[in-house]
Amino acid sequence: MGLPDLEDRTLLAAVERALDGGDAVTQTDRDGTWTLAEAYERSLRLAGGLGVRADRPVALLLDNSLDAVHVWLGVVLTGGVEVPVNTAYKGAFLAHVLRDCGADTLVVEAHYLDRLARVADEVPALRTVVVRGPVPEDALPPGRFRVVSLDDLDAPASPVRRGPGDLHAIMYTSGTTGLSKGVLIPHAHAYTYASREHQERPHRGDRALVTLPVFHLAGQWYGVYQSLIHAIPCVLEPGFSVTGFWPTVREHGITVTVLLGAMAELLAQRAPAPDDADNPLELAIMAPLASDVGTFRQRFGVDLAAVYGMSEIGAVLDGPPETVVGGEAGFPREGYDLRLVDVDGRDVGAGEIGELLVRPQVPHTVMAGYHGRPEETARVVRDGWLHTGDAFRTDDAGRFFFCDRMKDALRRRGENISSFEVERTVNEHPAIYESAVVAVPSALTEDEIKVVVVPQPDATVDPAELIAFLVDRLPYFMVPRYVEVADALPKTPTHKVQKNLLRDAGVGPATWDREAAGIRVTRHG
Repeated sequence: MGLPDLEDRTLLAAVERALDGGDAVTQTDRDGTWTLAEAYERSLRLAGGLGVRADRPVALLLDNSLDAVHVWLGVVLTGGVEVPVNTAYKGAFLAHVLRDCGADTLVVEAHYLDRLARVADEVPALRTVVVRGPVPEDALPPGRFRVVSLDDLDAPASPVRRGPGDLHAIMYTSGTTGLSKGVLIPHAHAYTYASREHQERPHRGDRALVTLPVFHLAGQWYGVYQSLIHAIPCVLEPGFSVTGFWPTVREHGITVTVLLGAMAELLAQRAPAPDDADNPLELAIMAPLASDVGTFRQRFGVDLAAVYGMSEIGAVLDGPPETVVGGEAGFPREGYDLRLVDVDGRDVGAGEIGELLVRPQVPHTVMAGYHGRPEETARVVRDGWLHTGDAFRTDDAGRFFFCDRMKDALRRRGENISSFEVERTVNEHPAIYESAVVAVPSALTEDEIKVVVVPQPDATVDPAELIAFLVDRLPYFMVPRYVEVADALPKTPTHKVQKNLLRDAGVGPATWDREAAGIRVTRHG
């Protein structure tokens, strides 16, 4: 098994191969089921109605539905460039993406029109608005846009054969401090990210479930696109539901899915039921992998596989079920050179934390750059190596373990500390829903550790009891000094924790200090 030749790593090539699977290759959402042949025909007619032009961007502000999938397919199959927009975006976030990408057409849910109306004057290039759903009266400034119903898009169009280096999409990342950057995605990059043709699963006979948003590469590519590449049925849900996940798996006979690690933790936190393992799911691909692989596998009767990727580099790590261990991100994937380096650019050894650098061995399998940002591109890509900003360590077997964002790493008592690993341990406490660990200034010139915790509903967090819990599970130098209980963590519209705000807040009146409480943690307990 393996990926096809570079020239065949395009969306059209993938669809043409999948069509050989006949009517068994289907797409299902809550509105119904389409065969792939029907979906392909509909996608082209939607693109014809949109008037897609080669290499021109079309922005999509759409919830999870096959309408959204078919618009995406139609735009790209006819030579356009899709720009999926996070459905949480509003105000300056929304205006920035629409203005920066230069799209003159936006396909949008009717219930997001009020957001567009508020930024209409800030997006001068946008002229046509295609609406999914009934258009409320006076929803948009009169005369500002040409407004069209999605239901009225129906015109013949032909597929356009693209090359592996031609643009498939502009995907906007969201950092925790600056404006989103548009990642230029070649066809081969999107295909290679989505494909698991080098692994045993998925294979013919599988059924895939997608609960992640299709505006994001994990839902769109590692979900829907992957099902096309492997010619298997795909079931698309509006989103992830802890209570609805297993009933959906059983109803649709789902055998494979992709989950974020946080989703797995939420499923594991539910009270055990006698029929937990009575389900058809055989493989869950996780990013990052659940911390307790054995318990999750045994309880739900599901094999787990690891994966790690990001918009700029694609999926460069994965781990098959037979080798995975808790918390790993996988082994290096064929087609990429990987390095871990320290702040001075020197390679680090096994067990040491370093920044992940990626160099593709095959053209067009990482980003082509940041849209309109040559200086930012040059800062990230140096001497052919793409600097991810993510910190990893490896074990003696060569597995990679995600540790942190480089800017979120801490140093205390001469030791480098992964906030990610501390947070994962904190989140094991039954009263904790989620947490964020940041550095605060220390009188000893290095960092002190502060953890901000959000309790589970109806739970109460006792900071002293939490510290006792952590002392039994963490090296002494990782145990936080400060604990703060919050109703919620500050997040970006893409749900990344804004740790810069937590760092800036420092130690305040609501912060509990274990040393002031007389609790000292030493090497010997």
